[in-house]
Amino acid sequence: MSTTCVRYNQEALLTALSILLRGLHFPSRAEGAISSSFEAAAKGLGAERGGLYLIRHQSDSVALEILCTVGMTQSQIGIIQRGKDSNDIAAGHIWKELAAHAHVRGARIAPEQPHRALQRIAPNLYVLCVVIDDPILDTPVAVLHFEKQIEIDSGFEAVANEWINAYALALGQIIHLGFRREQSENSGTERPGIQPLEKAPELVGVSVQTQALREELHQIHIPAASAPDPDPILMLGEKGTGKDLVARYIYAYSSRHNRPYVAVNCAEITDELATARFFGHKRGSFTGSLANEPGLFRAADRGVLFLDEIGDLSLRAQGTLLRVLENRPVVPLGETSEQRVDVQVILGTNCDPEQAVAEGRMRPDLLDRFRTQAIRLAPLRERPWDIPALVRHFITHHEKRTQKKILALHADVLKMMVGYSWPGNVRELARVCSLLITHVKAGDPIDAALFNRLVPYIAKQHWNPKAGSLLAGDVPMREALETFGRDLILARLRQHNGNIKSARESLGLPKTTFHRYTRALGIGGAIRDEMGETAQLQHSQKAGSGDGYPRWVE
Repeated sequence: MSTTCVRYNQEALLTALSILLRGLHFPSRAEGAISSSFEAAAKGLGAERGGLYLIRHQSDSVALEILCTVGMTQSQIGIIQRGKDSNDIAAGHIWKELAAHAHVRGARIAPEQPHRALQRIAPNLYVLCVVIDDPILDTPVAVLHFEKQIEIDSGFEAVANEWINAYALALGQIIHLGFRREQSENSGTERPGIQPLEKAPELVGVSVQTQALREELHQIHIPAASAPDPDPILMLGEKGTGKDLVARYIYAYSSRHNRPYVAVNCAEITDELATARFFGHKRGSFTGSLANEPGLFRAADRGVLFLDEIGDLSLRAQGTLLRVLENRPVVPLGETSEQRVDVQVILGTNCDPEQAVAEGRMRPDLLDRFRTQAIRLAPLRERPWDIPALVRHFITHHEKRTQKKILALHADVLKMMVGYSWPGNVRELARVCSLLITHVKAGDPIDAALFNRLVPYIAKQHWNPKAGSLLAGDVPMREALETFGRDLILARLRQHNGNIKSARESLGLPKTTFHRYTRALGIGGAIRDEMGETAQLQHSQKAGSGDGYPRWVE
């Protein structure tokens, strides 16, 4: 074979990432997206042989199942699958990586040779090998390998080792979405209660933030809500980010789902009626009380009470609320006997509670009561990866509601929607989708002319900088890899509960390299050192790369 020095194909490598991003929006088509992406990756690397194998966990061993290959005969595939019993150098290297991965998780780089997925294993024979983790279940799900028999230049080696981390993260996400049910059955990692419920609201999106939110809810808040006398939960997020939806999600998946769900906006609760609204009252206990009322807490007994915009409560009303959060028993107005309630209270606010306390608009003892159980919802502009999936969700919903089927959504329309910052967040996006379906004729596409006529302000706005690499077809390789690098590191920190040492070891990075990456990617912030200390990140996370759109977009 030729031993000439060759370069990588940047366009093909970016295409490989882009195809995976398209597949994230359509889990049912994951296998086709992975196959097409794999072919583009092989072309980009100039690989002569390669394969992607799903890891199947058996009772006392691990087997490799073919997903896609390039340049390999059935005999060569069989050698790879036998691995340990083969004299084939590349096959032995792949199984060595699998064995080492039992100790190091993530986009696999051996700890003794950090950040080198591309390695020379024989004169002029290079193998790029990486074990892929499911980012949610935290278990190895696949192994990817490419072989190249050439003289490698230093530029190629640097790009290959950097690109593979981004590609491994995207592969792990799409394999989780497309194969998770089958893998859960085979690996025994299925989690009770995480299967979608018929009447449960859906958390739509594929971004790191949305995946982390789902995991946090199922690991922490839903089990806690199912216990007796649970602590209150504080939900922080701008208007329109879906605080009520997340509250209903907790309710639907918890053991309280057969009990009442009560939601109220605190702007409706005045000082004079706070006690009666919270605790209830007897008929005749005050002027205008013409009937017995249970109050919010008794109405939600053994269920969930969602109090939205608690920042609109007066300090006096906050004190009334704090009393029941501390003591649990309630005394309805006009009565003297206490009545105990068991309620999961979820409090929502779009303000910064620390700032509200500093400005005298919130009681510090109320904040102290619920600061330990806080859920932060990211605004839509911080997670543009979710926009195509949300658009498809709302378009489909309004098609069913109006019994009107559209032809397609034009790609330039989706591009404008992805690039818009959405100050009203998901609520505004849902209203725009409803408006589009209302005005489009059945059987027609939603094109730029219709879109600009109905919502002209969107096209006139500056693009959201965090969506830049989702929108541009000529994104530089380094920018795309930086985007995935941010997502990879931030996802691992969340996965390991902010423990820096565990996160960097899961990435196979030495201490100095990890901190160099976090500084270079702009997420170094206040990251501290080593054992048991948690990451305090202040970052400006760019959106993921990709130049393609889902198949329902034309």
